[in-house]
Amino acid sequence: MSATLKCVYTDVVHKFLKKIDQKCDEYKEALILLLVTVLLRIPNFFEPYWYGDEAIYLTIGTGLRQGLRLYTDIIDHKTPLIYYLAMVPNQFSFRLLNLGWMMVTAILFFLLAKALFKKTKLAFISALIFVLLTTLPWLEGHIPNGELFVLGFVLTGFWFIAKTALWQNFLSGRSQQALATVPKEILLLVASGFFFGLGVLTKVPGLLDFGVSLLLGWFSLAAVLTVQKNDWQKNLKAVWQFLVKSGWLFLGLLFPIGLSIIYFVSQGSGQDYLSYGLLYNFRYASSWQPQLTNPLLEFLFTLPGKTLILSSILLGLSFWKKYTPRFQFIAGWFALSLFAVLLSNRPYPHYFIQLVPAFSLLLIELWQSFRVGMRKTMILSALGLLILPLIAAGLLNLKPYLTSEYYGKFFKLITGQITQDEYDYSFDTLVEGNYQAAEVIRGLNGHRIFIWGTNPALYALTQTTPTSRFTVSFHIKDFQDHLNTLEQIKREMPKLIVVMDNEPDKFPELQRFLDLHYYPNNQYEYMTLYLLQENPR
Repeated sequence: MSATLKCVYTDVVHKFLKKIDQKCDEYKEALILLLVTVLLRIPNFFEPYWYGDEAIYLTIGTGLRQGLRLYTDIIDHKTPLIYYLAMVPNQFSFRLLNLGWMMVTAILFFLLAKALFKKTKLAFISALIFVLLTTLPWLEGHIPNGELFVLGFVLTGFWFIAKTALWQNFLSGRSQQALATVPKEILLLVASGFFFGLGVLTKVPGLLDFGVSLLLGWFSLAAVLTVQKNDWQKNLKAVWQFLVKSGWLFLGLLFPIGLSIIYFVSQGSGQDYLSYGLLYNFRYASSWQPQLTNPLLEFLFTLPGKTLILSSILLGLSFWKKYTPRFQFIAGWFALSLFAVLLSNRPYPHYFIQLVPAFSLLLIELWQSFRVGMRKTMILSALGLLILPLIAAGLLNLKPYLTSEYYGKFFKLITGQITQDEYDYSFDTLVEGNYQAAEVIRGLNGHRIFIWGTNPALYALTQTTPTSRFTVSFHIKDFQDHLNTLEQIKREMPKLIVVMDNEPDKFPELQRFLDLHYYPNNQYEYMTLYLLQENPR
């Protein structure tokens, strides 16, 4: 190579590297968020099959790949998208999908925080809090739960709405100005509602996040009604604008839900979708009541009690003039998210993931209020809101997972202080028996088995599906589906049936069937494997 070509080549490489350096500096906050997300999720890929909800998703995903109809041939009570997302080859693929999903979600949250705070530093701190709380094991953020996938759809919905005149006018305090109904505005509102609809189709409490988008118009309307109390013409115009904007958002929300109904009807599963995928969620939300000694606290954890608290907060934000629009939005989101988190009163840490976006924003809003000396009303309101989930978590006896123990175990694994088996077995008492039983099941070359008890991880590990509509025994009991389950077992005669020793409720009809047609082949610490007899009676 001549000296001239060398100089040209060196100059091109130098300019290229300089451009990369400039881009890295320009997007350094986003790159840090992505790096933190990736590094903290590395241990996720070394876990065994152990987590119940994830195993149910993967089992149903396997069933869908095998041609089973969701809600008819195989059933769980969540809306459908989480199961279609789980139609991946294995747990590793699901974790990989979750990693990519959360990387995109982190950036979407960062963009939303920038749109709210206008300062990159504040947005970055808020986004870093968001990443930590949705990634570390405290709230089961290391598991691909439905709440994490809902976040991606919800934040995409907010990404679209943040480009609307509705958003800009609200945050700038020009909420009293009527908004023109133009095609671009309509498309943005419909697109926003569409992604909120996808969130609802992933998990029903996402509907409360959609309610946050309606609050923008509602707070704007409340501001008009407060200022122009006696100007009925302007008030009616403001009400009409609110209804129109809300209508476009609702149209977007209902579009994917409507498509899902059409799809399941075309599959012959319309009634089952209505029963198990949609309506059952209302039953699920009201089926658990915490045992509290104080009658007032017991009432506040009922649906009317929680609705009363939510309504009081939203009315205060709407008509008390001491709040900025940004605070109204963040606090309103926080209140609706907390309502969603406590909808079923179940003390599951991953439910609180839905609260993380508003929580991360509210912390920064509180810090800003202290720093710049904002109104005491906003500071006290923010503190009051932040205390509410802590009180609720204490009353529900919520126990976050230990982060130090999780990463400590992984450090011992990669440094050779413990073996892979010791690492795997530390996650759950069923892991050892499941991995041993999996060898037997794979040797049978069958796609269908039946497990009486709660052990969906064994289905997921062996990529088999249940000879039943349900993946766990508590659903069979909940829907009193014993006889139908037994009939299906008789029709298919699976090569293997597993009975969990820790299943508290017996299934005498199943036991009599086992005595006639199966024999106990393997006994593990927590389960017994029954093999089909070659010449069953």
